[in-house]
Amino acid sequence: MFRRTVLAATAVLTVVAGLPTLAQAKDAWPVKTITLVQPYAPGGTSDMLARIVALELEKRIQASVIVESKPGANGNIATAYVSRAKPDGGTFLVGSSSPVVISPSLYKSVPYTPRTDLTPITPIAKAPFLLVTGATSGINSVDELVAQIKQDKLNFGSAGAGSPQHMIAEMFHMQIKAKSPHIPYKGSAPLIIALMANEVQYGIDNPVPLKPQIDGGKLKALAITSKHASPKFPGVKSLHELGYADFEVEPWYGMIGSKNLPKELAERMNGYVRDILAQDSVKKKISDLGAEAYGLSTTEFTALIDADIKKWGAAVKASGATAD
Repeated sequence: MFRRTVLAATAVLTVVAGLPTLAQAKDAWPVKTITLVQPYAPGGTSDMLARIVALELEKRIQASVIVESKPGANGNIATAYVSRAKPDGGTFLVGSSSPVVISPSLYKSVPYTPRTDLTPITPIAKAPFLLVTGATSGINSVDELVAQIKQDKLNFGSAGAGSPQHMIAEMFHMQIKAKSPHIPYKGSAPLIIALMANEVQYGIDNPVPLKPQIDGGKLKALAITSKHASPKFPGVKSLHELGYADFEVEPWYGMIGSKNLPKELAERMNGYVRDILAQDSVKKKISDLGAEAYGLSTTEFTALIDADIKKWGAAVKASGATAD
């Protein structure tokens, strides 16, 4: 009797031990390879977010997931490529909001129409940017910065004409009703070098490339662009808190599908990515990039894109900025 009981218990344990394998079975997907196209140079925030999603996505579906960089034209090249991709669930854009909500107003023409040629899946993250100056600029507050801008003493730099960094700076100029000459650079790295050399006296950029230089005392953070201060940057107030009550800008990074992607595939991918974003380990990885995990339904994401096209388009028009 004892032997039969032990054997029965062993059989039950064997079945139970096999359950996790069944629970981890991957879902079928219509293609064998998914390409996540990110529109900037490798190593940036979009690239890192795409790799986080790719790693986790492969755990959930029967497909390999690769990340491909297609930089150029502020993300327009990659966005156009994805818009024309076969709507079979094999190609998605993972990148910043810029080519979707800024480019249509900034450029005379772009080879896609966001509302009709792209299928919103979900945002992945959002990140406030920082208003910074070089340690040797002699500027120690937003008030001092604004005073010198109004005296026409400064230049400002950006990571490229028409980039989110450029346009957020233009939104700031609209708030203070003054502006400085603009010097565009080819990315955040040369902008940061120019700031440290006092070649330009201020700029707005993503916290990821800025933080090491702020921590090292080579740059000073004057304000953050979110509505409220961030615990990641103690002592740095938001522009909203400093009296610019209408200023709240947090660019997003998202996943977008091709034109005419079937609703069923869009909704399924939305579910997978939002499940990924809910994982504590993923939240931490995104937080380490200076951003916050941020998922929405496809309907909510579509509404966000529509609202941002109007918001950023108004800023482009009011500033007179162009992709020069």
